[in-house]
Parts: sequence; structure tokens; C-alpha cells
Amino acid sequence: MLNVVLIALAVALHAPQAIAQAKDEKKAIEKKATKGKPVATGPKQRYQCKVGPYEKQTRLVMETIKDKPVYLAYWSSNGPFHCSFESWPGDGRATWIDSSAGTVINLISGTMLIERERGRFVLHAREVDRMPYCGTFGVISGVLTVPTPKGECTWQETTPEDAGQLKSEPEK
Repeated sequence: MLNVVLIALAVALHAPQAIAQAKDEKKAIEKKATKGKPVATGPKQRYQCKVGPYEKQTRLVMETIKDKPVYLAYWSSNGPFHCSFESWPGDGRATWIDSSAGTVINLISGTMLIERERGRFVLHAREVDRMPYCGTFGVISGVLTVPTPKGECTWQETTPEDAGQLKSEPEK
């Protein structure tokens, strides 16, 4: 019984210190995560797409500030298999690089290239492996065209050979 009382007393004495230490560690992690290139500031523009029937569908939500992508959420279905992921600069799961071709997002496995063309954004998915995000087999390779400000989106799947032709080097 005395051991239980001593343990409870020790926990009661050290709990506030542990909580304070955890808060300090969380602040340090948040501060470290916000280091790096500053993200563009200003009003956000949101683009949403849904292409195809539910059984074979591609959906996208993208946010931009001054035509610069700052958020990307992707969802797709291929029969019974569904896949989704989201990313933003500094999220710790992907590397966002501004290149001469556009914005390159190096994901856990695969690459997304977002190009700004007259009146539209063109997103190239290059061999994005479904497994890290969805636990299903296969890759996502294709081109999604997002018109600005309104209009129909289009999705065109590409072969791995075509996807390999896309650039993913940072601007020098």
C-alpha cells in the first residue's frame, strides 16, 4: 500500500513538469516546421474539380495565393480502390520547389508538377505510388487540367513512359 502511495505522490509531483516539458517540445517542433521559405501571403483562391463517374473518379482541391499553389488535396477511385492525400509547403511529408516549369511537389513516392498556363492550371501526376497514402497497389500518372476561373476539368491518364518525361528539377 505504501508503494502505491509513493508512486501516486511521485506522479503528482512530476506531472506538471512533464506537461510543461511536452509543451516546450511542441513549441520547438512548430517553430522548426515554420522555418524555411515564407509562403506567399494574400487572399486565397480555391479551385475544385471532379472528373468521371464515382467508380473511376478524380477529385482535386487546390488553393493558390497570387497564382502560386499553396495547398493541394487529391482523391481518386479506381473500382473498389480509393486514394487520397493532401499537401502544403512545410507539411513535412512533401517538398515543394518552385522551378522554371512551375511548382514541383516531391511526395513520399512520386511527383506532382503544377504549371500555370493561360486561363488554366495543368497538374502532372508522375508515378505517385498509392501504397504510402492509401494502402492499395498501383500508381497515379496523368494530367489534370483545371480551368480558371470556372469551367470543366479534364483528366488524362498517362503511361509510365510519358510520365517519366516530366521535369522535376529545381530552378537554378
